[in-house]
Amino acid sequence: MSPQPTRVVLFIAGLTVSLLCPGLRAAGDGDTGLWVRQATLVSPDAIDRLVEEASDAGFTTLLVEAPLAPSASTTPARRRRGRRPRVFDGIQTLLTAAHRRGLRVHAWVQATLVARTGDLATSSSPIVRQHPEWLMVPRSLAVELARLDVHNPAYVEMLDKWVRQHPGEVEGLYQSPLIPSAASDAAARLAALLTRYRFDGVHLDSAQFPSSDFDYGRDAVGLFRDEIAPSLASQERRLLDGRAAIDPLTYPDAFPTEWSRFRRSRVTALVARLGSVVRRHRPGARVGVSVVADPDEAHGRRLQDWRTWAELGFIDIACLQPGFESGDDFERQLRSARQRAGGADLWAAIGARWLSPFETFDRIRTAHRLGTDGIMVWSYESVTDPTQQPPGHLQQIGLALATVPTR
Repeated sequence: MSPQPTRVVLFIAGLTVSLLCPGLRAAGDGDTGLWVRQATLVSPDAIDRLVEEASDAGFTTLLVEAPLAPSASTTPARRRRGRRPRVFDGIQTLLTAAHRRGLRVHAWVQATLVARTGDLATSSSPIVRQHPEWLMVPRSLAVELARLDVHNPAYVEMLDKWVRQHPGEVEGLYQSPLIPSAASDAAARLAALLTRYRFDGVHLDSAQFPSSDFDYGRDAVGLFRDEIAPSLASQERRLLDGRAAIDPLTYPDAFPTEWSRFRRSRVTALVARLGSVVRRHRPGARVGVSVVADPDEAHGRRLQDWRTWAELGFIDIACLQPGFESGDDFERQLRSARQRAGGADLWAAIGARWLSPFETFDRIRTAHRLGTDGIMVWSYESVTDPTQQPPGHLQQIGLALATVPTR
């Protein structure tokens, strides 16, 4: 783009912000977060540029992808001779650079998602390779997979095929919150991450079910059966057990309300446990969670009782997940969430990567007007990519974010 059109774009963007956010240069001390992909942390220069741009734009917090288990694809192969090469530690470099500029850094970790679609066939996740019995199973595969040994390669292959055929429904393979050993493993891996890095907070993503059509895995359903069976008369229990030997859906279908409550309670238990890990290893660090804005969607289809999490102090931040909602829906969701946030701070996540500059600024204005405690912009990579947004877009967003209210 030539200099003249660039200046025109920046002038229009700046004028738009000024009109939408009067008094935007009166900086507040609310939380303003910028989501960052781990792939951006490739070199000291790239990290210095990220930190400088985020700081200059007025952001207070960087939320960076931080996997709970190291990826085998980034681990150098062993050499037959010589010393093992030193691996560049992007996260530690970011922490040092960000703290030097006064920025906080939160680890963005996946509570249940263990392998994204596209990475499954050669997944580096130890969970997929070593513990396929921990993976969530969709209802439509329950009968078929119940007949297979979980360590049969066909087991994961069927799950892999299913998620590839349903890209609009799931992001990949998920670890079940219903299985105690899986929850213990997630807690141990988070503890290891926090022992290694001095994060200022942890943000839990995928702390929910992909939908209420999960988890119909053999072990998960067996745990539900063990919980519900003692309350049944012996004759009814024998009858249901006989049916369950043929149809693994027997107990969930016989007790749908209890089945939903059981799964929802296990998600709550996982969030509480991971939050305890954070507070034990990093006293003073904040615990945030990505939450579904629509209350019926959250509580029903996603089995995410985040209102209870906020009321009981399991979380410090409830961050509404960004989506493709209209401006009116965005405002309605914020108003509703404000009533359910309890003692937790409410953050509005703005998917700037999917929005025009005007739509981004409009949502910032709405979030400011409704008194949110913070705003997270998604994501650094998209708003600084000149093929997606006009040059200088991050700086203009920073000007708009200056109106985020004080806490």
